[in-house]
Amino acid sequence: HGVKFQDLLQASQLKFSRHAEVRMQQRGISLKPEQLGQIMNALTQAEAKGAKDSLVLYRDIAMIVNVPSKTVVTAMDGKSAMGNVFTQIDSAVVIS
Repeated sequence: HGVKFQDLLQASQLKFSRHAEVRMQQRGISLKPEQLGQIMNALTQAEAKGAKDSLVLYRDIAMIVNVPSKTVVTAMDGKSAMGNVFTQIDSAVVIS
């Protein structure tokens, strides 16, 4: 039995927790497919280095991402991120 294409596709996609979806809507954050691709590439690199929970900084967006499940746990814009202390992360990824 081979791996189903749909499963492979799902595994390669960034997912968003319900909390992250709500936060992104509240803060007017939206990501285009090519931006999601850049984030996924960065997560692949983070995973290769053993990262589990990463702070991902992309332009003016800060996201906490569970790397193995490729799930955004929460997201905020730069203004909301200022002055925050991020805990329970083991890595940070900065995407330009």
